[in-house]
Amino acid sequence: MMSKVTVDQFAKLMVDDKVGKILNATQEKDGLTPKEISKATKIANNKLYYTLNKMVEADLLMIVRQKKVKNLTENYYSSSHLSQQGQSNSFKEDNVINFSDDWIREHGEQTLQLVMLQHHELIEALKNQLKKESDDSIAMSSHSEIDLSAEGEKKLISDLFEVLGHAEENDPNPDAKEKRRVRVQLEKW
Repeated sequence: MMSKVTVDQFAKLMVDDKVGKILNATQEKDGLTPKEISKATKIANNKLYYTLNKMVEADLLMIVRQKKVKNLTENYYSSSHLSQQGQSNSFKEDNVINFSDDWIREHGEQTLQLVMLQHHELIEALKNQLKKESDDSIAMSSHSEIDLSAEGEKKLISDLFEVLGHAEENDPNPDAKEKRRVRVQLEKW
């Protein structure tokens, strides 16, 4: 993700309700036209184009193909590149994407934008969960403050990465026909 907008501009986009709806509607790699996005999100066409352009500028959407319709060019928009499957695996090891301290320092704004995007996805999942009256916990958030030495902190992070990296192979029911994608985000500050 190489956004052309500042972190503040990106944050402003992330709190726009239309952005969340558009991100959810455009997850297919083939993309959708503005008319299809309007239908899927129930956002009027005339209120869509400005947001689509801002999202492309912020790399939240990509124009994945264009089609000539008479004398106009119709764009197809996709947000599939934002999913972990759509991202480069250059930082992925044992199913865990881990950005090094050096990479974060060199790509600070990108890192902040990625964290905001992932928080937005968590918030949307929590909101959707609240609408449903289900006992099946899908989204959750857990927070803790503990006092550790520098070595203890490194060991904790290493242990967490180890658990995440081997979660699929340690699944107690690996042959289950019904599986769901579990997204976990670790943050430390």
